Parts: sequence; structure tokens; C-alpha cells
Amino acid sequence: MASRFSFVMIGPRVLPSNVGASAIAVLLFVLFFVTTGCIREEDVTLEQRAHQLAGELMCPVCDGQTIDGSNAQIAQDMRLKVRDLLDGGSTNAEVKDYFVIRYGQEILAAPSRSGFNLLAWIMPVIIVLGGIGIALITIKNMRKAGQQAQSLNDQRQFLQNDLADYLAQVDRDLVISSKLNPNDGVDQTTGTGESEAVKS
Repeated sequence: MASRFSFVMIGPRVLPSNVGASAIAVLLFVLFFVTTGCIREEDVTLEQRAHQLAGELMCPVCDGQTIDGSNAQIAQDMRLKVRDLLDGGSTNAEVKDYFVIRYGQEILAAPSRSGFNLLAWIMPVIIVLGGIGIALITIKNMRKAGQQAQSLNDQRQFLQNDLADYLAQVDRDLVISSKLNPNDGVDQTTGTGESEAVKS
């Protein structure tokens, strides 16, 4: 199965080069900041702002629903209030503050991007980057383990071939030795040696 990611392949390496990894990290951070900061309130219509805010405010009587997706009467009233505040010239932050004062921080669908709540925005990025790093290290270790196994197999094959050559040489030497000394103290007719004759 072909990989969908481009990797630098130099010999046994399957990891992005240092320059490539740095470029990917910088690109991710730039995309994160661009997508969160490039749209200004003045660039969207009041209807779009109202819809956006309705998706960012929780319904107080519904379980895990924003006022945008709720049909409860209080959610409908909150949507109307959002629109009234926007028509009155309030900014998105002022509208949120209005509801936070009345219902508390729990009314916000997402935590504010300040103080301790900033961790809720940063941690997902860190987790994703950490997961990518772990995956790349795992790939590298698996490749290294495969190469070590291949090296061990090659060494084992070499030793087996070397041992087979050695045993063949020993067999040849034994055959030559037996041809040079056919009697070697053994009685060819009885198959007994001199030591047997001495004992008798």
C-alpha cells in the first residue's frame, strides 16, 4: 500500500528531514493562527454573526446543545436577544459577556482563549503533533528492527555455510587420512585392533 505522505528516503531513513519536519510544524502553526485570526467581525453580515454566536452559546435547559440547534423556548429567546444585541451595535465579545454575566461561564460552548482555558486550545495541537512524532519514531524503529533481523539472518546463513564448508573439509581430511593409513593398527580380516590382541 503506497503511502500518502511524502517522506525523504535516503538509505534506511524513512523520516522527514529536519528541514521538512520544521517546515511542517511551522505550516501547522501558521494555518492555526491564520484560520483563527483572519476573519474580522466587519467582514461578515449580522445574520452570519448571529448564526456564529448561536453556535457558541449553550442552551441552559438542554443537554449538550447550543442554542442554534435547540428548539426550546429559552433557546429561541436567546437567539432573538443575540440578534437584538447585534442590531444595537454590540460586538461578539460583548454579546458573549452579556450571557456569561447572566448564566456563568458554562453558557459558552468553547472555553475562552485566555488564562488556564488556553490549555484547552493548545493541548489538541500538542497531542496531534505528539501522535505524529510517535508514529514516525515507531516507523523508524520498525524499519531498524527489520534491518537488524535481516542482518542476523544474513549472519546466520553465513555461519551455516561456513560450518557446512568446515564439516565438508573435515570429511575430506578423514577420507584422505584413512586412505593414507589403511591398516592403522586394525586387523582388516577380524576388524580388531592391536589392543584386542594384546588382551588375549
